[in-house]
Amino acid sequence: MKKVILKTLIYVFILIGIYLLVISFAVYPCITKGMSMYPTIGPNEIILTNRWKAIINKESIKRGDIVIIEEPSLFYISSEEYDENNVVAHYSNKINLNPFRTRWLKRVIGIAGDHIQITEDEELYINGIKQDEGYVDGNYTNITEYGMEYMYIDLIVPENTVYVMGDNRTESADSRSFGCVP
Repeated sequence: MKKVILKTLIYVFILIGIYLLVISFAVYPCITKGMSMYPTIGPNEIILTNRWKAIINKESIKRGDIVIIEEPSLFYISSEEYDENNVVAHYSNKINLNPFRTRWLKRVIGIAGDHIQITEDEELYINGIKQDEGYVDGNYTNITEYGMEYMYIDLIVPENTVYVMGDNRTESADSRSFGCVP
């Protein structure tokens, strides 16, 4: 009986080890919760992401890519808190080892060096060129659904960061409200 229990525990630990290796280096499952990427990705969809490209191959992120980002510490920066010399999203300095921490799916709109502008007439410009985004669900605005202004709508994307937005712009907390993502 002891041999059976010991053998079972060994198999369980081996399977857990294999699972951890797979989600660390190959495929990471992600379950969507909200509507921020609708219609591209709907709520409650299971997405398998390719970590191999990002971790092992060090493939660079391009405009239009859909990425997983860590949830920032602050979702919205007010005009009083806004610093045009520091447009990077705020993350707490504490190490978060929770494997179930909140992550978001967003689309990369701008990469390092890009000049991002969202005009009053609700148009997106990258490096002075008006963008035609066929994947966007409806219009989006420079005002949050709570009536607050987005602060990060005219900026140069700093090195080692990206500017991200959800495809459903009226339902998305994104770089317009918290800044560029490292």
